[in-house]
Amino acid sequence: MNQIKLDTFLDYKYISNFKSNQKQTQALFTVGKAQLDKNEYHYDLYLLDNDRIRKLISLKKDSAFIWISDEEILVSMKKNKTDEKKSKDKYSIFYRYNLLTKGFEKAFELPMPASIVKYLGKHKYLVQSYLSSFEHHLYLDQKENRKDLLKQMKEKSLYEDIIEIPFYGNGQGFTANKRQQLFIYDEEKDSLDLIVDPDFNVGRVVVSEDLKHIYYTGKQAKQVKSLTTHIYVYHMDTKITEILYHEDEYSISQLFIFDNKIIVAASDMKTYGINQDDDFYELKDKKLMLYQTYGLSMSTSIGTDVRLGANKQALVYKDSIYFVKTEDDHTNLMVLDENKNIKTVYEMNGSIDGIEIIDGEIYMVGLYRQKLHEIYKYQLGKIRQLSRLNQKVMKDKYVAKPKPFVYKDKTHEVKGFVLYPKDFNPENSYPAILDIHGGPKTAYGRVFYHEMQYWANQGYFVCYANPRGSDGKGDEFADIRGKYGTIDYEDLMHFVDLVSRKIEHIDHQRFFVTGGSYGGFMTNWIVGHTDRFKAAATQRSISNWLSFHGTSDIGFYFSKDQTAGHPNTNTDTLWEQSPMKYALNVKTPLLFIHSDEDYRCPIEQAMQFYTIIKEKGVDTKFIWFKGETHELSRSGKPQARIKRLKEITDWFEVHKS
Repeated sequence: MNQIKLDTFLDYKYISNFKSNQKQTQALFTVGKAQLDKNEYHYDLYLLDNDRIRKLISLKKDSAFIWISDEEILVSMKKNKTDEKKSKDKYSIFYRYNLLTKGFEKAFELPMPASIVKYLGKHKYLVQSYLSSFEHHLYLDQKENRKDLLKQMKEKSLYEDIIEIPFYGNGQGFTANKRQQLFIYDEEKDSLDLIVDPDFNVGRVVVSEDLKHIYYTGKQAKQVKSLTTHIYVYHMDTKITEILYHEDEYSISQLFIFDNKIIVAASDMKTYGINQDDDFYELKDKKLMLYQTYGLSMSTSIGTDVRLGANKQALVYKDSIYFVKTEDDHTNLMVLDENKNIKTVYEMNGSIDGIEIIDGEIYMVGLYRQKLHEIYKYQLGKIRQLSRLNQKVMKDKYVAKPKPFVYKDKTHEVKGFVLYPKDFNPENSYPAILDIHGGPKTAYGRVFYHEMQYWANQGYFVCYANPRGSDGKGDEFADIRGKYGTIDYEDLMHFVDLVSRKIEHIDHQRFFVTGGSYGGFMTNWIVGHTDRFKAAATQRSISNWLSFHGTSDIGFYFSKDQTAGHPNTNTDTLWEQSPMKYALNVKTPLLFIHSDEDYRCPIEQAMQFYTIIKEKGVDTKFIWFKGETHELSRSGKPQARIKRLKEITDWFEVHKS
């Protein structure tokens, strides 16, 4: 068997934008792949027709498209240098592509950065654009004034006027004074009409089947972001917006329109805080009335580093809502039927990353068992693999199968897995790595994880588990508010004890630990509380809840919710749960991996911890990634992803002897 190498991920293919046409007879999807020399990702467009899959065209760096008709799509792309220049001047360029003639035709361009949400018929399009108050001039001002306008924008880019929180967003840059806006673009008239207030922030958007009504969630922007949202409808014929729900009671995550009903998935956040799972509500008489109790996951939270882009994980078909649920270490396809019954349609041995209905049948984008992304068709209780996009890259590779281990406590169970090293010999002992997931409300599952498979191919046991705080077992199991570093730490250490006891081939003197985000927090916490690990690598971590509160894009509400305290009025509460308090206890060699455009866990979190232990004389190193975000390990630039994984592996290798 051949090895999975550090850079094998460069040949992986990632499926996103899986969408059927209006008649639901065909589907298109994009396939992304890393381009090492250009340090970016390129995308190809594929067609699924009669269960056959074929590549249509290359979109290069662009991946956004919508169906216009059953034969034609609209693609956002830059085909030539003129388009590239216009894009730099803040234009969005769109082309039509005909699936029958296989020809491109320039459609239109919009005078601001924008995406097309849906074709509304009669040459009209629903357009979404993320704009500051000043950027509205891009479409309001005369074209002859554009040069001066762009000059003013360049001057304004030298500073930010901030009067609100959050003021930046991970992967978004500075968001102060920027709002998600909705427009109707009439191609025949070349007119662009804003249908929301310039200071309104749009959330979820759903268009009725007859294309006459645009439903959306959102709220008038305030200086402190609200976690609840309202519901509106825009009537295409009268051009009137109607307020359907205006209470500040629920955080709404999904919006479904069918059978003259408006159903939302929402949480009141009262019992378990911001991570509380949703129930289903029906909007009646401007009130949200309980439609069906659910209180469990409504998407896949199974972690991996072999996704790029997103797919639909919930949809309406006839009078039913189909959605993905994370359960324990895998996902299920669920349905809420017309009788309000919630049933399991299919239990996936892995992760369902996208769903679509074609010719009345269910199709999925999935990570099945230890395979990379492929398209599957569900029939008669089973799935059939239709694509073979990643077959070549994985041919004759050693892929370790996760061996489950369960730690049983009096009150709960913690499930985890161990990957055995390549060419395992029971006569030998091997080093081991504990890999801790982020979230904390995510989960490890029975899916392919590149970094873990690489380490197994390098001769390590790789251990990973879902301690309390993880998703997949309901709100109570996931609730560690005010308990960070206590019950979750206990679960992880008990799991390490379990696998160390059960697998005699693990060299206990060469056990390493790493993790990102919450996993970085826990790595920091672990090295401040035990010396059992030979070395550690902390990634995009939290080290100080007090400073996190005011620097993270989610800090001002996440820290209060998760620590059960406020940095001013409950300083001791936050400090007790901060790894920084225990930094002087650290003796374990510790590598820091962090990105300077990570606004979820800002880089100052690593700077603080690194400085204290460096000053103390601990063996440490800080890898500062420039221009990368919180997503470095998953969708960071290819060269940065290689650097990151190499540094972590080299750190363990150096300390292995």
